[in-house]
Amino acid sequence: MNQRLIFAVTILLQLLLPLAFAEKPALDPGDELAAFAINDQHGQPVELDEDVRLLMFSRDMGANKLVKKAFLERPGDYLPQHHAVYMIDVSGMPTFVTKTFAIPKMQKYPYRIFLDRDASLTAGLPSRKKRVTLVRLDRLKVTGIDYADTADELTRAVEAAAAQ
Repeated sequence: MNQRLIFAVTILLQLLLPLAFAEKPALDPGDELAAFAINDQHGQPVELDEDVRLLMFSRDMGANKLVKKAFLERPGDYLPQHHAVYMIDVSGMPTFVTKTFAIPKMQKYPYRIFLDRDASLTAGLPSRKKRVTLVRLDRLKVTGIDYADTADELTRAVEAAAAQ
């Protein structure tokens, strides 16, 4: 009997213990973001404020390529007119690469890119490799979090933000 009990407790612990140490997502619907100002790829200040309805975010090149495909041919004011912003975390990129290659390339894009150089603003944002995080906002309150893996999904998300 003791062996069965020990076995049952062992199995139960193996199933439940990982849940006890699982990290809570850093950002959930219902959370509120603080307004902030940061520089874009041109070194110009940009703001996340109550007018923004969609924060698109990425940490990797695969996701950045999706954004480029979706918005490269759009006018430079397309995202702001649709109450959307795009932010990237470049903190993992070596400074030399960022300054010499990445930012000069980004400066050719018509859309603004909020650059978080030290992950101070994006550390709590969820992300998935090769997908763009879509944080839906209502006066800086998170109403939903999704992930886009196609340019069409990004365009639809931006159009939906404008229709709110």
